[in-house]
Amino acid sequence: MSTFRGVIAEFPHIRIDYFRQQPEHKAPLACFLSHVHSDHLAGLESLRAPFVYCSAATKEILLRLERFYYRINFAKGILESSNVTYDRSMRKLAKALPLDTPTLIELAPGNSIRVTLIDANHCVGAVMFLIEGNGKAILYTGDIRAEEWWVNSIVQNPVLLPYSLGNRELDCMYLDTTFATKKEPYRQFPSKAQGIQELLDKVGEYPRDTIFYFHSWTFGYENVWIALSAFLHSRIHLDEYRARVYGSLSTLNKRQLREAGLDVPASNKPLQESGLEIREAPALCGFRNGNHIQPGCLTSQEDVRIHSCERGMGCSVLDRDSNAEIIHIIPIVTRTDGVDIAELGAGGGKGDLDQKEELESGGVGGMDKLLELCAASIDDERLLAKVVALVRRTLIEDGKLDLDMQLQKHIHDTQDDVLRNGTAV
Repeated sequence: MSTFRGVIAEFPHIRIDYFRQQPEHKAPLACFLSHVHSDHLAGLESLRAPFVYCSAATKEILLRLERFYYRINFAKGILESSNVTYDRSMRKLAKALPLDTPTLIELAPGNSIRVTLIDANHCVGAVMFLIEGNGKAILYTGDIRAEEWWVNSIVQNPVLLPYSLGNRELDCMYLDTTFATKKEPYRQFPSKAQGIQELLDKVGEYPRDTIFYFHSWTFGYENVWIALSAFLHSRIHLDEYRARVYGSLSTLNKRQLREAGLDVPASNKPLQESGLEIREAPALCGFRNGNHIQPGCLTSQEDVRIHSCERGMGCSVLDRDSNAEIIHIIPIVTRTDGVDIAELGAGGGKGDLDQKEELESGGVGGMDKLLELCAASIDDERLLAKVVALVRRTLIEDGKLDLDMQLQKHIHDTQDDVLRNGTAV
């Protein structure tokens, strides 16, 4: 889970993966986003300047993220149009950069930095940032999966080569340390290859007509999709929303994507906007092979053996009456003494396909005004005490208040408990 506040001591005029206002620091002249997992997007929705540099895949996904309750209500016809979270703010601010290509960025007249994006082996579009300038150099890793093959590729990266061989030295490495511990159960992790091998061994034991549902609540399972699809000789069904998100990675147009079996709703908005090739796109979405379109592993067609569509979106196999037996595949991060270890909340990306609304507190002064408004609006003393406690806890912890359906449910449950029990919970 990211607790990084985005400040780079060697380059104080930039911010990385944290976009909330910080009065103790000057406003940044450039921002950088390593990937689309929610714990790296803090404050991005309210950002109005400056530019945010990222990979092409990260930009395309970012411009299509929708909160769960908006898209499910749109799918049910309750809302007349979809609501894309970052489209309005990020369409002009997000700037895609190619990987492994040193890029000069001018922060101000006479103040430039050189930035290189390097694959982070995490989720689609995830990168590290090598930042150089004014005689200094730092490497920001973001979230990485430091497997042996990947480390070897980093050593051989032509831009990082002077640093890995000792010709130059980094002033600092900003390293994600979520699992940097010798304590169980996170002391050892299986490699991606080992995890996928175990999965393929398991699914291979089932009859050929078995239907599988792969639970993908976040970005980062693209390699698993590709492996499952190739092994079972079946494409993977996505709902309309996920088809739109992943279809945006491809340079194919809408007609060609439909020919490849991936239906992207008609829209005035273009698909892939950056013009940069995205490495994962052909395997996921398909590609043009001469005069033909070669399909990828993802499809909008429901009559397949593997599903990774969103529940409740009307899939005839999952959400309607069906006699088919479905085997559920639920990802874990590791296993210790036979116990499955699940992902760690937002830090592991859980729920990134279910974006939440949030309100920045504005500090103590803003919270005081909010508490005054609550006191003037809520007559029930027990309910008011519960709300006050929630607001104060928000200020103490991370300064943001979630405005999602879970919060509303929490308040309603509080009211029900008060009415039922006659005492505050």
